[in-house]
Amino acid sequence: MTKTRVLLTGASGSMGHQAFLELRRRAPKYDVKLLVRPSRVNKKMFAPYGGESWLDVVWGDLRNATDVDRAVDGVDVVLHPASMISPAADRDRQTAYATNVGGMRNLLDAVHKQPGGAERIRFVAIGSIAQYGDRLPPIEMINVGDPLKPSLFDYYALTKCEAEKMMIESGLKYWASMRQTFIVFPNLLSLLDPILFHQPINQHIEFITSRDAGYGLVQCLETGEDFWGRVYNMAGGPECRTTYIDFLDRMLHIFGLGDTRQVFERNWFALKNFHCGYYEDSWVLNEHLGHFRDSMDDYLKMVDKEAAAWMKWGGKLAPKPLLKVLARRLAEPLQWIRQNDEPRIKAFFGSRAAWEQIPGWDE
Repeated sequence: MTKTRVLLTGASGSMGHQAFLELRRRAPKYDVKLLVRPSRVNKKMFAPYGGESWLDVVWGDLRNATDVDRAVDGVDVVLHPASMISPAADRDRQTAYATNVGGMRNLLDAVHKQPGGAERIRFVAIGSIAQYGDRLPPIEMINVGDPLKPSLFDYYALTKCEAEKMMIESGLKYWASMRQTFIVFPNLLSLLDPILFHQPINQHIEFITSRDAGYGLVQCLETGEDFWGRVYNMAGGPECRTTYIDFLDRMLHIFGLGDTRQVFERNWFALKNFHCGYYEDSWVLNEHLGHFRDSMDDYLKMVDKEAAAWMKWGGKLAPKPLLKVLARRLAEPLQWIRQNDEPRIKAFFGSRAAWEQIPGWDE
């Protein structure tokens, strides 16, 4: 039996690595190529799989057309979750554009160069919920047909909109775009960054675990003809719905840090201009992929199991005033206020007066 030949990009990322592991579980059915940057970390990550016959690692860069041509050569399917995401994408716009938009262009060009590529090769790209922009209540329910209105200063979202448009208009017969929600994974503390405070505390979130995201991506290989030529919203379903403040409370509780009110002040968080919401139509993609597996409780169990004992004890023993001082240093909105950064104050609060009127937790 001839095996399907699959190219996976971004196999060192949270979604991409879970997709890689899922493909490995299905190795009897697929021959897999990876396009991976030749960093020291990546080479160490994939060294244990070097002798496996189903796998071919192409060391290269999405921004290099020659590398991409080598990776696409001979494949039947392209699974493309690789991306430079926020906050890094917003801080280095040139690299973000070259990776997210230029990388998409290189992949599509490479597909067209293959014999019958536009008619034969199937292409799945990962978009982002950031494309929809600010979706606070009462417009927290999101559907694929909603307007794309990236938030101010969200350069990452702009690159995802352009890359998706490029794919849709590429002339490929078989394409699909999945606008991905917030992906959570057990070691979420590695994402500690000032961007945590760009999100309003009443933001609605329908997340997905990294293992369900990777599983869903690989499930695209098992779909029928009616799957292709469409845009989907990808999330974990109703069992993964929460609000930002509830999510923070549950995470802090696992590490013995109390709740949000003990560690943060309410006016450290933006009032608007972020992205996230509930996907009203996430079930549509699940009908094709069957990726609704993990719930909020499942995810919290993963975090609790992954967390080192010293982290839990440290959280319980650490003085709350000290934790608040450390957290305050991450709260970027306070820097905007101190520096009178009017464009960002207007974008994320409406005005300085609106920020000054934010009540305390007890009000």
